[in-house]
Amino acid sequence: MQLNLTTKSIKRLLIVVLVGYGAIFALDKKFPDKFYDCGRDTKDLHGGDRIYAGKSYNLILCGTGGDENFMHDKIRLQIFSEQGELLAQRKFHVDWITNFPRELEYGVDHVTYYDASRESNFKHRIEMPPTRWDWVRARLPLLS
Repeated sequence: MQLNLTTKSIKRLLIVVLVGYGAIFALDKKFPDKFYDCGRDTKDLHGGDRIYAGKSYNLILCGTGGDENFMHDKIRLQIFSEQGELLAQRKFHVDWITNFPRELEYGVDHVTYYDASRESNFKHRIEMPPTRWDWVRARLPLLS
């Protein structure tokens, strides 16, 4: 009998989590962030066309604009294949008037970006070429 109660509790918890995630997904679709200035942000943050493992990728960066002090600009980094398929997406913050690192850095098998919204663990990497998990994350809210 104890096992059935545990299984029932797990099912209920799973349903609550899925309903909560569904509500957040619906809100994200109804009120999405508005990203613009893609050309400027791509140039200023050193995005653009890159080649990894013999394949070409296009890294596009767009911002929400930040505040009047050029702080807390939410940036969306998207990595596209040669065919234009979205392979990876991340969102992070940039403070334009500080000495905090902003520009993308390119390694042999990764891209590094810096998130100014976090005081610790501000340095992040995306493996290049992006993984299948990156492809999934790019399509689910809260995971990019």
